[in-house]
Amino acid sequence: MKLKYGMNPYQDYAEVIDPKGALTLKNGNPSVINVLDALNSWQLVKEASATLNTEAATSFKHVTPSGVAVAKVLTEAEKGAYLIKNELSPLASAYARARGTDRLASFGDFIALSHPVDRATALLIKSEVCDGIVAPGYEPEALEILAAKKKGGFVVFEIDAAYEPEEVESREVFGITVKQKRNNLHVSDEMFSKVVTANKNVPAKILNDLKLGFITLKYTMSNSICVVNNGHVIGIGSGQQSRILCSGLALGKANIWYQKSQLDYSFLKDRTDLKRTDLDQLIEQKREEAFGNQIMLNQLPDSCLLSDGFFPQKDNIELAHKYGVKYIATPMGSIRDQEIIDTCDKLGITLINTGVRLFHH
Repeated sequence: MKLKYGMNPYQDYAEVIDPKGALTLKNGNPSVINVLDALNSWQLVKEASATLNTEAATSFKHVTPSGVAVAKVLTEAEKGAYLIKNELSPLASAYARARGTDRLASFGDFIALSHPVDRATALLIKSEVCDGIVAPGYEPEALEILAAKKKGGFVVFEIDAAYEPEEVESREVFGITVKQKRNNLHVSDEMFSKVVTANKNVPAKILNDLKLGFITLKYTMSNSICVVNNGHVIGIGSGQQSRILCSGLALGKANIWYQKSQLDYSFLKDRTDLKRTDLDQLIEQKREEAFGNQIMLNQLPDSCLLSDGFFPQKDNIELAHKYGVKYIATPMGSIRDQEIIDTCDKLGITLINTGVRLFHH
């Protein structure tokens, strides 16, 4: 598959070698970043859907997720926050939630969907500013809608849902090839069975959120932290050198998401003149005016926080507590593990030792 350019436009030669024909280009002229987004995001939604037995969606930017969610009937408040006016299919609801996590970050996103794309989902995508999509199939009308997007330039990939790569993968960097066993870790209930705090109770609903967050971290650039609530990854902090910065990013984004969910959206009633991106900016302005830096996420029950590596300091735990987090899952291994456990017990947080580091680069 010849690509329009490499990582940057001045890298004028690029192609994809796909011996098994797993990835098919249905429309558009992709770049290397589009392909990397497609391959990483598809793995996330495929695994999330198989693990939780429901439709899953993610909104990707620069080869890392800005939002991940599974299907759910949206409340009227959620419809207002996500600018939804039409009826949604389960798959469309998953994407509306994923895109609605951080609409500013998702501007120009790449979409991955776990199931074949239907008309309702295609119409939702049509209204958003995005670069491309990967899915295991498309209804004829859905493909027609998507192919007309961006004056016919919208990138549409179809991937073979049954495709599985070889166990050993390779990557070439600076003319040198690195090989390793592929990260085919299977996420199971057992990974969340080692509760190290006094409170051992992890309800089934929370377990599902933990699994969704764990899968998200598997495909998020390290260091990474994510916050999950009700089948929705509502805050992601990634690519930072320190874990406390990741925690701050994830919790801050989750807090902004919750603030927006509490806005009165009647101010949009007469703003039919504005484009989707202008509406996003107006909503952000109203949020700042209404709530500023006020921490409101602590009003939302049952939020979970997950980390791809161990916590070196208790400051991450204390920050999570300020935002109302009740469950934390992390691989342990710090010399301060006992201090972390004691802090969680003191603050009423249930701490789970996953025993698995999830670095992704």
